[in-house]
Amino acid sequence: MIKRIWNKFWGPAGALSLGVLLIGGFVAGIIFWGGFHTAMEATNEMEFCISCHEMRDNVYKEYVQSPHYMNASGVGAVCADCHVPKKWLPKMIRKVQASGELYGHFVTGVIDTPEKFEAHRAELAQSVWATMEANDSLECRNCHAVEHMDFEQQSPNAAKLMQAGIARGDTCIDCHKGIAHKLPDLSQGFRKKFEELEEVAAKGVDGDNLYPLKTIPLYGSAENAKAGEEAIGQVLAATHLKVEDRDKGMVKVSVEGWQQDGVGQVVYALRGQRIFEATVKKSAVDRIEIHGTETDPDTDLVWHKVSLSAWVAPEDMIADIEPLWDYTSEMYTASCGVCHSKPEPSHSLSNQWIGTLKAMKRFITLDKEEYRLLQKYLQLHAKDTGGAHHD
Repeated sequence: MIKRIWNKFWGPAGALSLGVLLIGGFVAGIIFWGGFHTAMEATNEMEFCISCHEMRDNVYKEYVQSPHYMNASGVGAVCADCHVPKKWLPKMIRKVQASGELYGHFVTGVIDTPEKFEAHRAELAQSVWATMEANDSLECRNCHAVEHMDFEQQSPNAAKLMQAGIARGDTCIDCHKGIAHKLPDLSQGFRKKFEELEEVAAKGVDGDNLYPLKTIPLYGSAENAKAGEEAIGQVLAATHLKVEDRDKGMVKVSVEGWQQDGVGQVVYALRGQRIFEATVKKSAVDRIEIHGTETDPDTDLVWHKVSLSAWVAPEDMIADIEPLWDYTSEMYTASCGVCHSKPEPSHSLSNQWIGTLKAMKRFITLDKEEYRLLQKYLQLHAKDTGGAHHD
């Protein structure tokens, strides 16, 4: 029986024996797998990554200036360490995805010049950030393990921030964007959204409730508003304006808010919170009507419930506050969520946001109007306001 099976296994099977076919197939499989693995690893080498000029002339130049390329310990990371998963299946998926980039390299030339690359930098960066957020910065954690960090060897500030981020559940890329490559300018996105809001405002808006897109002047009469002369004050962006009358194409509105006792020229949104709504000249303070008085139990400061009626030109206003907040939220992410993990607006008290934002002012590139609106957004969505604003 055994001899018969042995002879059948090694006996002729057409031109070749079954045993030879099996062994040959096994050897061929080893050769194929070895070649495949060798080729796959070759695509992870730095030389392969920078073999195309799109990478060599752009991100590679930034990378060699970073700590991931050269540092005191002499331990560096190459492209694949940060951009290719270690496990086999995720690695294969990433390689298949990367093969699609060959179309852009050979056919469309989508980023084949420095100018084109810069135009797409934000898009490319956000795509990588999203991937790393989704996998909890897996590639970072292949080298940097939280459980092996000695916080006492870090600077006090770094250790404090690191431990706070871990406690919040932040992932590495939340705070370490730009560690190997230049940060993109994300302002194009939110400024484009603002242009769209301006287009809506330019068509004219009706309704009983209006919200300025930016600081606009207040006038004592429709005639002055139409002529743009003798303004009595100004109202800031995102302030709720209740329409009272319309005349000569101008709009009479009222601003409701709070006035701190002894600070007669400023109208704030809420009692006790320094959220600016409007300011008036000394000569126009008498136009502010007082409807009630309260003492803030936390500060013992006296506050007056007030309203102010004035005329405005109908430009630069919209009828719904939410698109304006959507724009500001994107501005917040683009300005404060690139260098580090941005805290939720509810992370701080309304008045605390004034100092926090002021401390970060030198790191962001917002103009005066954008800065004012961002501060107001954070304050009206703070821990002690919870998104409170006039409806």
